[in-house]
This record gives sequence, structure tokens and C-alpha cells, in this order.
Amino acid sequence: MTTVPKPQQVAHSRARLAPRAIGALLEFAPASSSLRFAVHRCRTARLEVKASGNTFGNYFQVATYGESHGGGVGCVISGCPPRIPLTEADLQVELDRRRPGQSRITSTRKETDTCKILSGTHEGVTTGTPILVIVPNTDQIGSDHREIANVYRPSHADATYDFKYGVRAVQGGGRSSGRETVGRVAAGALAKKILKLKCGLEILSFVSKVHQVVLPEDAVDYGSVTLEQVDGCACMLCHAPSFFHYDTAAMTAPTVI
Repeated sequence: MTTVPKPQQVAHSRARLAPRAIGALLEFAPASSSLRFAVHRCRTARLEVKASGNTFGNYFQVATYGESHGGGVGCVISGCPPRIPLTEADLQVELDRRRPGQSRITSTRKETDTCKILSGTHEGVTTGTPILVIVPNTDQIGSDHREIANVYRPSHADATYDFKYGVRAVQGGGRSSGRETVGRVAAGALAKKILKLKCGLEILSFVSKVHQVVLPEDAVDYGSVTLEQVDGCACMLCHAPSFFHYDTAAMTAPTVI
């Protein structure tokens, strides 16, 4: 009887691929051995910075749009109840209060900030559909900011925006400009009207401190102050007797950085 030698046993390996962070752990376990070894296979992760959103709110939602020196700025309001009386004049009141160039401590830019409602209303009342408000820019000049194209302005978001996204709007800061608040003010005007109609609630605000010029705590009766009193002065600080001639020079003095 002839004995046929058994062929040499070949050790086979089995592999298991397990995810691990941004790479993979590849484990080998030879069948004829208790030894195990692993190789960590790395792959390049793609990191991407996503732009921040421009929509605020849950039920009453506001999406702002536009840039400082673009064609215009404004907002889209969603979630407004139907049958709310609304005209462009209602929004214009608040936009006029915000308009730049009205005092020495605001921007010198000259804008009419005239708004136009393009959708969401019919015959003076809201329809419950999105309301589009646009405010054209009329005082934007492309050469205004050419001298700072290669530098970052102090106290502005130029550097932060450039470092985060790798691009920036040199002309007026783009979306980082205070002009972006036009859309918020227009939407806020509608929100204030809804609160007053439905809840009898009125919201007022005023300046109480600018640098070292501070309004004393007892200078204003918060229970009786009216919108007419707030609008009667460019800065609420002047309503305090001792601050009637408030130090504008202290507010506008240049700061060395």
C-alpha cells in the first residue's frame, strides 16, 4: 500500500475591515498561527467650512439677503399670519429710524432706504404667504474701498471672514456690513405690529451707554417712556438732565490701536 504524502498545508489568512476614525483597521489572522497583526490604512479627510445660514426663527422665520455695496438688501418673511394690515409705510417708519447719516455717531452714508413689498400682501393685508421686502442701495460706489483692498479694517469682520472662508467682499464688508440689518429691521417692524395687534405689547429701545458716557439708572421712567420720547433725540442719553449736552466729542474721538 502506497502512502501518498499529504500536500504541505498552506496557511490562509482571513481579513476583517473595521472602520476607525477617518481611516480603516485591517486585521490579519493566519489560520495556522495565533499571531495577529494589524495595518492602519489612512485616507485623506476632506475638511470643508460651510457658510453660516441667514434664516432666523421657528414659526415666524426671517431670511435676510443682499450686500452693502450690491444692488440692494432686504428679507423674506415666512410664517406671518394672514389678514394682518400691512403696507410699505408700516415698514418705512422703522427703516427711517434706522437710516444712516442722521447724526455724528452713525455712518455718513446717504441712503433713502425706501422699501418695496413684492409679495405676500393683497389690498393692504397679508395673505399668509412669504413676504419679500427689498430696499435698493443708492449710495454704493465701487471705488470707495479700493485703498483698503490689501488691508483689514480695525473693528470690522474683514479679517475673520477672509480667514474663515478664503474670500471677502472688500466693498463695505459685504454681508458683514451693518447694512445687512436693513432686512432685520423691516421684519422686526412687522413682528412689532403683530405683537401689538394680538397681545397689546409694545417694544422700545434706546441708547444708554456710549463708551464712557453712561445714562444714570434713575434718569428714565421705564414704565412710562414713549416712542416719541425716544425719537425726540438722536441719542437717549440727552434725556437725562445732567447729560442734556452729552459729550459727542468723547464718542467720536479716534482710538489708537
